[in-house]
Amino acid sequence: MTEGDDLQDPIADAARAILDGHIVLSREMADAGHYPAIDVERSVSRVMPQIVNEEHMLMARAVRQVLSVCRKNQDLVSIGAYKPGTDQAIDQAFMFKPKLDQYLQQGMKEVVPYDMCVNMLRSSLQG
Repeated sequence: MTEGDDLQDPIADAARAILDGHIVLSREMADAGHYPAIDVERSVSRVMPQIVNEEHMLMARAVRQVLSVCRKNQDLVSIGAYKPGTDQAIDQAFMFKPKLDQYLQQGMKEVVPYDMCVNMLRSSLQG
């Protein structure tokens, strides 16, 4: 973690270039009670393609896409400037978001086996 969450810090930038991946923690998510407060959109694993199957990779990409669409359109939805039915991608993203938020949270002492985790992810992405 860098001071002030500055990812442009030269040390953080060098570490990201050297490491096989990085997990970005979000103070905003932690303040909202989302634990672990991992910012999935900004976190990266360069070894993931070598250790998971194609289905898992596609599901991970879908999660990132949903979270990205929600983040980009959150202000419009919050102030009522977005009319449901206008954009199917936005509608679908906000439909899946609560399921994904639940999936992405875990108790501090909770242990979830890998296969169960993948099945839960699959279930979270089904309509």
